[in-house]
Amino acid sequence: MGTVKGIYIHIPFCSVKCPYCDFTSITDNSPKLIDKYVQSVIRELSLYKDRFDFEIETIYFGGGTPTAINPEYLVSIIEFINKNFNVLSSPEITVEANPNTYRYNQLKLLKDVGVNRLSIGNQTFNEKFLISLGRNHTPKDTYEMLNAALKAGITNINLDLIYGIEGQTLQDLQQDLDIYTSLPITHISAYMLTAYEDTPLGSKVLDGKYNLPDETTTTKMFFMIDEHLNSKGFKRYELSNWGKEGFWCKHNQFYWEDVEFLGVGLSAWSYVNDKRFGNTKNLYEYIEKLQNDKLPVIFEERLTPEDKLFERIMLGLRTVKGVPTDLISNKQYLKNLIEAKFGFIKDGNFVLSPRGLMVINEIVSKLVS
Repeated sequence: MGTVKGIYIHIPFCSVKCPYCDFTSITDNSPKLIDKYVQSVIRELSLYKDRFDFEIETIYFGGGTPTAINPEYLVSIIEFINKNFNVLSSPEITVEANPNTYRYNQLKLLKDVGVNRLSIGNQTFNEKFLISLGRNHTPKDTYEMLNAALKAGITNINLDLIYGIEGQTLQDLQQDLDIYTSLPITHISAYMLTAYEDTPLGSKVLDGKYNLPDETTTTKMFFMIDEHLNSKGFKRYELSNWGKEGFWCKHNQFYWEDVEFLGVGLSAWSYVNDKRFGNTKNLYEYIEKLQNDKLPVIFEERLTPEDKLFERIMLGLRTVKGVPTDLISNKQYLKNLIEAKFGFIKDGNFVLSPRGLMVINEIVSKLVS
């Protein structure tokens, strides 16, 4: 039997739905519904506590917007986990936050129950682009939340950055990077704006009403981010993540390193005992199942050795560690990639260069075939 080391908790509530977001989120924030939902999450956790072995090193609240609900709810979930699960001393506990939500008092409540990492969805300090992204906060909100978190004693702070926004130039991005690296933060997650199907942004791009920058520009942007952050002490350890020494996100590393984790809440995914399983995305079905003491899992699959190999290569290549060369059967293609500077060998592992990362999906499918 495997050992679960991380717990992910999905909080789906949001004040507004961002047009580019393809995560499961809802804008009905009625107190009664939030209360029922949190009770359901705690019920789901209680149904799992005797099913697997737990050595909890990380707890991660994602969303939605975890800070769209009262902090007392997050506190009650953490306290339940601490009381009912085998939690190792001082685990990494992350809460994702919207800049215009919690301030000192709420953040202090979180700090007092062990939250030691905050991930702020800032995206950009350019007001024009915040509006274009449909964000409902200002740069001032981010500064206020950052200062409140530091005052509350939460010093491990990530800021999200989005690049590849319509009309964004390299100069605009450079201005953002200068601000980000001047702040007292430990981690930056930089994501290229993606037009997912079934999102308002996806529809606008299809209809020609929103123009994403071309591939040449976004590639230049990625190189610029990587070089600038590296020069300021933020080392890239995964495709979209840069952290200062000792501040790489442990929870996210579990996803890329084949470590077992449990996901609870609406639409959450888990990976335990070579099995991947996922919860319903229907809020009312989720609550109803748990009121009847049934797990809300609607999908599960057992990973075959081939599946596991594919995932190990795909996820490993996203990271700076890369993957052992003996896992790669297509040696000729590997040789071609190295000659064309798409990657290199380090300590017996094949690691993608920034250039290779830009075409990672194509590389993985050929490496594994």
